[in-house]
Amino acid sequence: MSDLALFIPILLPLLGALLAALYGLPGVNRRLSLRGVCWALAVLPLISFLFLLGRVADVNAAGPQTFRVAWIPSLGVNFSLWLDSLSLLFLLLVSGIGALVVVYSGYYFSAGSEWRFLTYLFLFMTAMSGILLAGDVVTLFLFWEGTSVTSFLLIAYKTSDAAARRGAFKSLFITGGGGVAMLAGLLFTASVAGGLDFATILASGDVLRSSPIYPVMLALVAFGAFTKSAQAPAHIWLPDGMSAPTPASAYLHSATMVKAGIYLMARMNPALGQTELWFWLLTGFGLFTMMLGAFVGLKQRDLKALLAYSTISQLGVMMMLIGDDTSAAFKALVVSVVAHALYKSALFLVVGIIDHETGTRNVYRLGGLRASMPRTMVVATVAALSMAGLPPMFGFLAKETLLASVTHPSMPPVLGSILVGGVLFAAAFLFAQAGTLIWDTFMGKPRDPEVHGHEPPVWMLLMPAVPALLSLTLGLLPEPKALAEFISRAAEAAYGGQVKVSLALWAGITPPLVLSIIAIAGGFVIWLNRGRVIAWQGGFADRFSANRLYDGTLSLLDRTAGLALRTQDGHLRHYLATILIGAGALIVLLGEIPQTASALTFGPPAELPLLRVFALALAAASAAASIILRRDFFAILALSTSGLSIALLMLLQPAPDVALVQVVVDLLSVVVLTLALTIIPREQLMRATLLTYRQSRPELFRDIAIAVGAGFVMTSVSLFSLTSRPRASVVTPYYEAGAKPLTGAADIVGAIVVDFRGFDTLVEITVFAMAGIGMYTLIRYAMHHDAASFATTVRAQLRKGVAQPDAAPAHTVFGIDGMPTSSLIHLLAYVLLPVMMVLGATQVMYGHDQPGDGFTAGVIISLAIAFWYVVFGYQETRRKLRWLKSSLLVGLGLLLQTVNASLTALFTGSFFSHVDYGALVGLPLPKGFNFSSSFIFELAICITVLGGATLILGALGHPTDPPVEG
Repeated sequence: MSDLALFIPILLPLLGALLAALYGLPGVNRRLSLRGVCWALAVLPLISFLFLLGRVADVNAAGPQTFRVAWIPSLGVNFSLWLDSLSLLFLLLVSGIGALVVVYSGYYFSAGSEWRFLTYLFLFMTAMSGILLAGDVVTLFLFWEGTSVTSFLLIAYKTSDAAARRGAFKSLFITGGGGVAMLAGLLFTASVAGGLDFATILASGDVLRSSPIYPVMLALVAFGAFTKSAQAPAHIWLPDGMSAPTPASAYLHSATMVKAGIYLMARMNPALGQTELWFWLLTGFGLFTMMLGAFVGLKQRDLKALLAYSTISQLGVMMMLIGDDTSAAFKALVVSVVAHALYKSALFLVVGIIDHETGTRNVYRLGGLRASMPRTMVVATVAALSMAGLPPMFGFLAKETLLASVTHPSMPPVLGSILVGGVLFAAAFLFAQAGTLIWDTFMGKPRDPEVHGHEPPVWMLLMPAVPALLSLTLGLLPEPKALAEFISRAAEAAYGGQVKVSLALWAGITPPLVLSIIAIAGGFVIWLNRGRVIAWQGGFADRFSANRLYDGTLSLLDRTAGLALRTQDGHLRHYLATILIGAGALIVLLGEIPQTASALTFGPPAELPLLRVFALALAAASAAASIILRRDFFAILALSTSGLSIALLMLLQPAPDVALVQVVVDLLSVVVLTLALTIIPREQLMRATLLTYRQSRPELFRDIAIAVGAGFVMTSVSLFSLTSRPRASVVTPYYEAGAKPLTGAADIVGAIVVDFRGFDTLVEITVFAMAGIGMYTLIRYAMHHDAASFATTVRAQLRKGVAQPDAAPAHTVFGIDGMPTSSLIHLLAYVLLPVMMVLGATQVMYGHDQPGDGFTAGVIISLAIAFWYVVFGYQETRRKLRWLKSSLLVGLGLLLQTVNASLTALFTGSFFSHVDYGALVGLPLPKGFNFSSSFIFELAICITVLGGATLILGALGHPTDPPVEG
């Protein structure tokens, strides 16, 4: 069944992110308290939790619930959602613990910029919910990388902290790279299975396992899951991620990002599991990770680091269980997921309280807090007992089911002994970690007299108390039948067969119980002798740390980049020569030149009208003049003449749309190059002139040979392409026949650019905007300090009247104070801008009916603003045109088109499709103008191009000002 309500768990946290961002507005921030906002925002994940809880019975009875909307129909790509018992289990943890974390954040932070944290947190919640609801490979990857990006923002939240920045980069580098590998593996899987949706993939297990590329698929998917769920050696990002605020750490460890890899492998078990390779890969990495996290965690002195390594150990347990193809293992898996989420969220939130109230998390400075924080100690002890696997906690049941899975009769004796030994080793060290956390924090005498604690607010303490008490309640109360059935269904969805789950705490004297007692006894011994054990561990973790592998990888990348940069000497002429020689050599080696020579045919001269001959000759002559002329400004004008001549040729083709764009771009290029001359130091201009006109004879002949050869090759290829291509076009008739009925466009070029190839156009304007931002960054930031001091000297000379125009320094710019302009020019500027804006509006409105488009409109308005810079100066222009916020225009234009394309998908089921909104509501509009998605796209193009172009013009026109863009 297709159920649109499945969007609710995604839309609610997305709404929370929007509301949290609005809280950052000063007017809102001053009127609302942080705690009140957090309580209000926590309602959103709570509603999601209740919604999902209401779906449990339906999913158990009717099976998976789905939703699908076509995304790229030609490639079979959909945006699809899939809700079954397995995803429902994880979603309940994400939303339930998320609500607690949001409320807790209101007490953990003090009012300030915490709206950023809340925004990141809700975006993180959105991405994780999307992973769990994803019904196909592409949707999964979209949200998968979303968690990598948002976790990066959360870890680097304290932007001034170098450790936070390093930890965030390490997290993004490892998990983001793993995500790309995972996508490749899933695409291979989808190709073999015959569909991108999980319903098809999960039903094709036999086909996938018998495929010759099965090892490749499994290795890539597992690599992505291992990096996300911190399996050794990729576990190193998790401890470094502890620089994130504690609410984020609690959420990340207990319910969200680190469980994504576990969820993925559990989801893919019916498709890729049940093989020897699957067993050894997952069991081997899981076993090693389990033991490593437990062993290294004991020596950590930071409480969050201790909890981080215990999380790594438990993630290893879960991955090991997924590798075991038995129902007992998958029963243990789902029980472990729930138990770990409950006690780990409680412990992290308690550690946050300790840090918040005492100012430290270092166990060397803590101790004796039982007197000042008795209620906090009770909550921490209950959660730690569950982590240690002691009865009657739910964590004890998780450990029992784990031991039952490794002692299952189907397990080979030797392998079973290894697994049992590994589990006992990890369980003992986790017990010692839990004991260290409680004893060294709350018991004994205070170690640092400057550390004083006190109880937190009641509501703050209640947030960790809820999951801690749930751990106790689930163990004490009679077996909850409904929960057992739900967990059983979740295990069956991952196992692919029937799984019987019992949550009874007491099952008699069994081998798992005996082994559990042994683990507890061993853990108690380790805890009693923890000082000696830690001393014995010594530098083991440092000597065998995977950080060396990470550092080596980055070093290798740096060395590789260094080798590549050796070919980059900073001289554009060398780059251009390399490109031209390389392109020409490839064409010659591929044999295109001989084919070209034989295919060339020339008609009689009468076939070329006189005007075309003139335009072609003018283009060639002006291009040659741009080389010969020594004055840079004259060379720019010659180059512009060549461009305008090409525009004339395009007009004669006839191609008025392309000619119009060529004209405005040519004019903009003249302005940009002229402004660039004003900020290039005169010495550098002189060196460039000498390099061009005072070359040695061999160098001159070399450059001439390269230029002539490149010109011959490009001319030959162009003529060959024109004379040898088939006359009958398949695409042209389609555009001619479909432009009007499909897009309502009388102008075919406009229909191609905006409707038929809309995504290409969106990419192109994005590139244009990025070029503007890049130039702004390079000029306004990199040159600010040098240019500012120079401009101060220039202004002083102008005020004293000693600077002459001929001696003006190279940094003199248009509109600088002291450069008067006449009132007539002022009047012309005042008239020109509104006229150009009206002309631009006409281009946007009628771009589908007549030649013209949003790009042309944006450049035309930008040229008018450039004239204002010349007439009034930069500062006065910015003062008069307060709406001119270039970076805001760029963002607004791109956002407008993204929303526009999304709306068309709601109307037609396809992005970038054509929708005539005016016709839908019956708007009376002038002839030739349609209020449609195409018009909105043209408007978005105009706004984006205006923002990018004015960024360039503003940076070049007045680079001495400090950066003003937000």
